[in-house]
Amino acid sequence: MASTAPSGAGPALRVDLGRPFRWLWASTAASNAGDGITRTLLPLLVVAHHPDPAAVAGLTTVNMLPWLLFALPAGVLVDRVDRRRIVLGSNVVRAAALLGAALALADDRPLVLLYALAFLLGIAETLADTAAPAMLPRLVDERHLERANGRLMAAQIVLNETTGPPVAGLLVGLTAAAALATGGVLYALAALLLFGLAPLARTGREAAPGGARGGVLRDIREGLGFVLGHRTLRCTLAASALYGLVFSATFSMLVLLSERTLGLSEAGYGLLLAVGSLGAVAGSWLAPRAADRLPTVRLARWSLVASGAAYAALGLGRHPVLAALALAANGVFMMGWNIPVMSLRQRLTPEDLQGRVMSVSRLCAWGTMPVGATLGGLLAEALSVPAVFVVCGTVLAVGALVLLAPVREDHSVPGDALPEPSAPPLSSGAPPADPPPHSDLLDKG
Repeated sequence: MASTAPSGAGPALRVDLGRPFRWLWASTAASNAGDGITRTLLPLLVVAHHPDPAAVAGLTTVNMLPWLLFALPAGVLVDRVDRRRIVLGSNVVRAAALLGAALALADDRPLVLLYALAFLLGIAETLADTAAPAMLPRLVDERHLERANGRLMAAQIVLNETTGPPVAGLLVGLTAAAALATGGVLYALAALLLFGLAPLARTGREAAPGGARGGVLRDIREGLGFVLGHRTLRCTLAASALYGLVFSATFSMLVLLSERTLGLSEAGYGLLLAVGSLGAVAGSWLAPRAADRLPTVRLARWSLVASGAAYAALGLGRHPVLAALALAANGVFMMGWNIPVMSLRQRLTPEDLQGRVMSVSRLCAWGTMPVGATLGGLLAEALSVPAVFVVCGTVLAVGALVLLAPVREDHSVPGDALPEPSAPPLSSGAPPADPPPHSDLLDKG
């Protein structure tokens, strides 16, 4: 297999990732705009008609439950069926659900219907977010995976996390039906844009012996066995799980740090989040360029260590400006981890296992978040809110060094030998070298 060290001359000023990628990017941008609106809208609808903390918490649980229940089966489906159709169908389902809810929930909004809507959207998101990254190695040359992942993550940050929430707030100020319908239209647009991928997104391969004719459990075991048997994938997934713990533990306490330690208002807290998002956008531009000059594993490892240092600095600082700088730096380093590792996983995974490896990575990153949030609360009670950031940042930095120490830059060594794939890897014209969201890690990666 090819080494992950950068090769060739210096990077071009601008890389054209091709028309197929542009269709995927446009569709992803539209669906992320829909995500940003609906994720803000549904809790607002619950609070407006069922102002109970348990009801709001239950909505989040119901929306995230499909990741725990269906992530691994979704990976099997993604490896059996045309991935473009899965993403397209998921967007159609979300569009229909939100447009239907705009009519059905116009006046009365029973909690059970809001929960059902959140659960359905969660299932569709699980399928779409597993299938879309698995499509990418077929759409762009493997040398440009970092740039492609960076552009997709930038769209996610800007539209899902930065633009979507305030737009949702403005729309709810008009009518809830208008907000629901806007989300539905955005998902419908995302589905429509995917028709531009029809000529190139089909896998074009025969069903593998363990694929469509095998059992679901057999396929899941095959995917898990591949990940656990590959040292680089195993170590990076362990590091992703640790990052999920640290991210959720610190993010759950960030509002308290902002209010009690930094003395910021609600608007100030919003500005802190915006600065962190700007750092992540900058990181999505910087990380692919750093990957051109640095070995992939080295870039990912030290980005994770630096992210831990930024968390610790956030807890040690007592001034809002220092906190904002730490959050911006953490956004940069988070992308310095997510983008190279996502691209590395995509390169190391055969075509017929892309969906299952993606589902395992999402399960590791997202599955640890509820545990991390609980640990963050316990640490804050036992020590203090700033101590949560110092402890978690230290654990992340040390854990990154320990967990990633066995990973080598050259994956042709015997310890990282890949099992023979059941079908030959396919690519978009590139040689079949070692062909990966914020779950990552945030990542959703």
